[in-house]
Amino acid sequence: MQNQSIPLFVQVAATIKARISNHEYGPGDPFPSAKELEQEFNVSNITIRRAIESLTREGWIVPRRGMRAQVAEQVNDMVEIEITGDFWNWVDMANGRKLGITAQILDRQVIACPKPICKILALDPGETVERIKRVRKKEEEPISYYVNYGPSRLFTKLPSRDIERRTFVETYQDVCNLKLRSMEQRVQATNADMDLAGILKVEFGFPLFFMQNVYYSEKEIPLAVTHMYYRADRYVYTIERNL
Repeated sequence: MQNQSIPLFVQVAATIKARISNHEYGPGDPFPSAKELEQEFNVSNITIRRAIESLTREGWIVPRRGMRAQVAEQVNDMVEIEITGDFWNWVDMANGRKLGITAQILDRQVIACPKPICKILALDPGETVERIKRVRKKEEEPISYYVNYGPSRLFTKLPSRDIERRTFVETYQDVCNLKLRSMEQRVQATNADMDLAGILKVEFGFPLFFMQNVYYSEKEIPLAVTHMYYRADRYVYTIERNL
């Protein structure tokens, strides 16, 4: 869903930035041609060229004479905020067990492991993971979007029906006979790019909460990564601590 108040080339550029940040376009990869981007985004050549100029100027892509541009290496300088609390209370609230929130799987694929996920899961380059994309709805309105990554040798065992009916953590533990001991969570503010806007049925630039959960076994082995996008108009994140 496009936001008519924001120039289209800005929306395209922001969406491509998000894809680079998510390593859909990895550092050093050839950047898609202008023609390919025109067809994908269904916009004019002028719009794509303005978006490419913006991406080049901001250092997201590097032009190469006589060749396709190359995706640049990105530096993460975000300040992380640690949030702790009771895990199962968080699971109950985030998944809306008492609020009638439903889940729908949008896509399941075994893919080459993105570099950031490989690093977190301590996998070797070239190993595969399964990526599961889900949307959660309340009264048929999309309110959050989840992307799970895990070793394909384990994730492919998970029945889609169970993932939609139960929490991911419960399904993963029961089906794979695992015990998840701890979770590391990172939270930051973000905005909807064109991909997320289409999934969550909001305008481009709509405020979202982004969360990354990393799940660890009893032996402190990382077993799964989940990326979550929550609509800021539908969630508030609070914390309670003893003084």
